[in-house]
Amino acid sequence: MKLHVATIFHSMSAPGSTADLIQPRHAVSLPQAFALAEQHRQAGRLQAAEGLCRQILEAVPGHAETLHLLGIIAHQVGNAAVAIELLRQAVASDPRVPLYHCNLGEMCRLAGRVDEALAAGRQALALRPTYPEALNNLGIAHYDRGEFEEAVAQYRRAIELAPAYAQAHSNLGNALRALRRLDEAIPAYTRALELKPDFADAFSNRALTFHLQARFDDAVADFRRAIALQPLHGNAHSGLAMNLLLRGRFAEGFVEYEWRWRSSELPSRPPITTPWRGEDPRGKRFLVYCEQGLGDTLNFCRYLPLLRERGAKLVLHVQRPLRPLIGDAMPWLELVAEGETLPATDAQCSLLSLPHLFGTMPDTIPATIPYMFASQANAARFAALVGQAPELKVGLVWAGSPKHLNDVDRTVAFSTLAPILDVKGVRFFSLQIGARPGDRLPDLVTDLSPELGDFAQTAGALSALDLLITVDTAPAHLAGAMGKPVWMLLPFVPDWRWLLEREDSPWYPTLRLFRQKTRGDWQAPVDALAKALIELAQERNRR
Repeated sequence: MKLHVATIFHSMSAPGSTADLIQPRHAVSLPQAFALAEQHRQAGRLQAAEGLCRQILEAVPGHAETLHLLGIIAHQVGNAAVAIELLRQAVASDPRVPLYHCNLGEMCRLAGRVDEALAAGRQALALRPTYPEALNNLGIAHYDRGEFEEAVAQYRRAIELAPAYAQAHSNLGNALRALRRLDEAIPAYTRALELKPDFADAFSNRALTFHLQARFDDAVADFRRAIALQPLHGNAHSGLAMNLLLRGRFAEGFVEYEWRWRSSELPSRPPITTPWRGEDPRGKRFLVYCEQGLGDTLNFCRYLPLLRERGAKLVLHVQRPLRPLIGDAMPWLELVAEGETLPATDAQCSLLSLPHLFGTMPDTIPATIPYMFASQANAARFAALVGQAPELKVGLVWAGSPKHLNDVDRTVAFSTLAPILDVKGVRFFSLQIGARPGDRLPDLVTDLSPELGDFAQTAGALSALDLLITVDTAPAHLAGAMGKPVWMLLPFVPDWRWLLEREDSPWYPTLRLFRQKTRGDWQAPVDALAKALIELAQERNRR
């Protein structure tokens, strides 16, 4: 999770033109009209500000500063496309103003048009090389492209020009955290807070870094400081939720987790018009929205039978790769895939809110296993592909989605698994979808990935195997939901649901956890897993 602070909405001084703006009944000068429009904008009277800007443009078509201000107003009311177009018109009208390029770049970045943002930011710097705000915004654009070293360089240049620039110090901390240079990130946030003691974002960002260092109490303190300064701070509430849940404090943690819709790292809340708040659902047609990753859906759809038992008629809005699997496992569900028209329903809820609404504690997690199954057709197909040889049949998954917030910690290079591949009496099968550059499978690993078009087929593959060895990604949840043995390699600070220290999981009785003891060191957990695999293979051979 990150929160960047960009520089935007600088106000320029009124132009020196003495041109008059003629209005019915009276006349004001152009500088006076523009200044009044800016006053309205700063006071939140955006409609009045826009009206004045339109009048100015009627009198002085193509007035660059007014186009710029009108673009800022459009941005503030959430009309990104109009804002970008107006900023482009301002640039076309007067391309010599660095501010226009700078703000155009930030608006493009916010709209996901990062290449355009970089181009505009570079143009701003070409016009004004000593422009710390443009450097800061350029750094954020590089961050969004995953170019963290370049982001660090831009932030450092901004700080050299403006040592008291608190936002740049905090953003520098974000980039260093992304590079997992955590010991360098903490001083960057601390400096930002020295410069700006009421900087809630810096408190929240420092808390996230403390969390990654397993300094959980320090993280909680900073999250609470951020919330005290900004009670609606979504990232701080969400970060606090992760911290509490990881430590098994579910009662408070799931309450805080309901703030996730305000987090800058998650999509906006689905269209819930009649939210379910835990009342009797009997007889209601009930829409449940899946959210976040495929693994989250597999993990939490265990709650759907509980709603059914209470008499709800359920509709599940589900990710397409999971539709066949869940449809087979829960045929009583009405399934609507993403992009399809939603039916009329009496109440709605998000899937990951169900643990909160059911009052889940670590010892009350619904753990009726299995609740996912391979179809007979898929099971038979993969049984034929895998064969009936006597060796232990082990699936491998070593990487998750690169878009996952914690992918840098949870994914391993395939070469890291070398000690596991040396174990005798084992046949290995790759279930890895989307292998990373440089991953080359040796001949002793059979690649099943071309056969895995959706998760129903992955379930078929798992049904033919004795064990899955994986990092923290969706196939682990599927194997656990099927009741298949699964051994998981976990990073130093794992996802909250795996809790701390324990080698088992209340979510999946067949799950065994192999944890990093030191950040970034996979050698110890891989060696421990290889030793356990040797013992399992030897036990099988003795049968």
